[in-house]
Amino acid sequence: MKAAVVQKPQTALVIEDRPVPQPKPGEVSIKVHACGICHSDLAVREGHFAFATYPRVPGHEVAGVVEKVGEGVTWPKVGDKVGMPWLFSSCGHCMLCAQGDEVLCPESRATGVNQDGGFQEYMIAPAHYAAPIPEGLDFAEAGPLMCAGLTVFNGMRNAGFKPGQKVGVIGMGGLGHLAILYAKAMSGRVAVISNTPDKEGEARELGAEFFVNSKKGKSGDALREWDGGADIILATAPSTQAANDAISGLAPDGTLVVLGVGPGNIEVSPMALVGGRLHVMGSPSGSRKDIRAALNFADTHGVRPVITKITLEDANKMLDQMHEGKLRGRAVIVFE
Repeated sequence: MKAAVVQKPQTALVIEDRPVPQPKPGEVSIKVHACGICHSDLAVREGHFAFATYPRVPGHEVAGVVEKVGEGVTWPKVGDKVGMPWLFSSCGHCMLCAQGDEVLCPESRATGVNQDGGFQEYMIAPAHYAAPIPEGLDFAEAGPLMCAGLTVFNGMRNAGFKPGQKVGVIGMGGLGHLAILYAKAMSGRVAVISNTPDKEGEARELGAEFFVNSKKGKSGDALREWDGGADIILATAPSTQAANDAISGLAPDGTLVVLGVGPGNIEVSPMALVGGRLHVMGSPSGSRKDIRAALNFADTHGVRPVITKITLEDANKMLDQMHEGKLRGRAVIVFE
């Protein structure tokens, strides 16, 4: 089989011929049909994750079909549509795992970071951590929902989103465009904050009612003109400065949710926090219960990512475009 491998940090992906891996007890072999390309895959290539191990096959937006099952596996079955998100596995016995928050487990493993992911034709996964894909989602659509979709959907839920609230979205990349779609489908109002003015038309087509060109001034000032500010701001872009500029645009009792990780620190005055009863939080992708909820919601409410289908050989080029900020929507590797 073909696999795209990062041999060591700060080196390009190399396409290798590898033997098809065979599942051990408790594992399944997934024939990968599609795998989205996430900013975290770029971080693996560039060596930004201290917990990454090499050589590594990236990719944690996996969608495919169970090809084989290992000894003792009763679910999923051969032929089932399944995906693999960021969460590859966890200890299974700590309090966080017991309460359904495995993604916070100190012993959790990450698909495509310290376990081989979906930039290959077949991958091995723990049976209990595979996510069932609804029949209404095709593979290329389901892939980006495994991380980008899950992250924004779960971020809004963790922030206590209620229908009718105003959601500000920083950035319109893979996460940002899905944040618009999920927020609209959840009966929210959406504003987009972007440093690319020509994205306004696209933002409004996706459902945004308000657009902030962050090059014209502090985005928080503009957000406050949007009926008093945003109830939730989703910082999907890996820009700490963009998040800092937007904080002042929160409405009272509002929440900034950091989803994209960039250099620097989030800064907000204690007086602003106290006076507005503001909240600043981070939100990782999600646990097994969360990915099922995100996929089922997308299937039921017609949330579909904007995708560009590519081949495995194009993955390096797409990562380069992502690094340069030129990639729109989600690039998805499709295996024919």
